[in-house]
Amino acid sequence: MGTITLILLLALETFLLGWSIVTKNNHREEKGIVSIALLVLFGLLVFTGVYEWSFRYVALLVVLVIQALMGAVALIWKREKEYKLSKNISRFVGRCMIFTFALFLAIFCPQYQPLDTTGEYEVATAKHTWVDNSRLDAYSDSGANRALTVEFWYPENADQEFPLVIFSHGAFGFSGSNHSTFAELASNGYVVVSIGHTNQAFFTMDVDGKLTTVDPEFITRATEINAMHDTMHEEEIYHTTKEWMKLRTDDMNFVIDQILAECDAKQNDSLFSVINTDEIGLMGHSLGGAASAQVGRERSDIDAVIVLDGTMLGEEVAFENGSVVLNNTPYPIPLLNVYAEDHYTGAKELVGDAYNNFYATNHAVLAYETVFQNAGHLNFTDLPLFSPMLAKMLGVGTIDARYCIETTNQVVLSFFDSFLKNVGEPNIQKEY
Repeated sequence: MGTITLILLLALETFLLGWSIVTKNNHREEKGIVSIALLVLFGLLVFTGVYEWSFRYVALLVVLVIQALMGAVALIWKREKEYKLSKNISRFVGRCMIFTFALFLAIFCPQYQPLDTTGEYEVATAKHTWVDNSRLDAYSDSGANRALTVEFWYPENADQEFPLVIFSHGAFGFSGSNHSTFAELASNGYVVVSIGHTNQAFFTMDVDGKLTTVDPEFITRATEINAMHDTMHEEEIYHTTKEWMKLRTDDMNFVIDQILAECDAKQNDSLFSVINTDEIGLMGHSLGGAASAQVGRERSDIDAVIVLDGTMLGEEVAFENGSVVLNNTPYPIPLLNVYAEDHYTGAKELVGDAYNNFYATNHAVLAYETVFQNAGHLNFTDLPLFSPMLAKMLGVGTIDARYCIETTNQVVLSFFDSFLKNVGEPNIQKEY
């Protein structure tokens, strides 16, 4: 919609410029009427739902309001200035640039049809910011305690308890990265909480509106680590990722403990009173999947774990004789690894069964894995729907984005239904 809008506006500006050149007239009044009409038309399109009002169109609205006010002034004063070709061309170029800038977000993050939920429950949301007084924030220059903002999706107006699922996003992700997954689970009778890992998330915004963006050094270091494929840097990678995992797992443990405390203290709360703390699942994407798997191994109150296209870094327990040492204790709870094709085939070819995830799967109490053909790393988030251009820049496959995330959501639901609701064997294919 943003691209079409820009093309139409540029076409209109081209027509008005051509009209002025042919007639050697500025047509200030006529252009003023057009500016006012554009604002009215935009309002009608928003009102009728053709444009879904959101952040995408804020800049465009500002531009249209300013141009409409200038048009009104031109109609009231009715002073026709001397026609000059150079000024008309410069105004044309300027307006084209302004419209392009105003529609940048609408083009970069186009409107899309959200995925429909399949469950019987309406979905409510909530947001909390909690401070871990037992930890200083490693990213803080002022010695502040670690603060985390978490978002909840849960069944609305429910009078029963539901299993709890905690989600951890990937590096540079954010708490809403898998919104469709959260809504799907909540509509089917789950309470889902997504953690915004402050300074490792692209951004977090706490309940007071404080915005925190990703730490630049974390971006730089993560980019460097991602580019290291040779064995010369294996020990360096091991120690760096251990630090990240410690932060992530501490975040997750704090949030889980905080939720358990809230459930004990606020029995009449519409959110915390519907959580069944006896049934807890963890899941995450990329680095968040690695942290989820490690917390699932360490805690006795976790019942199932899903890793979405992440390397299980927590399985590395030491670095000896030039290579990592993997945990040989069987993974203790049901585990599901979901892979993009390039991740799976690359690990098979380069490492084989010694790859962290494969080793854990082969030595788990119960484990499943599935591979999405032609999928890329970010196909397991909502980003390819929200911003296809950005997702393509960062890493997606040729698989249909909508099919991939819809199918992923059904796989996630089936797995958690089996091990958090005891409905039987999960329906998970080896490949999709």
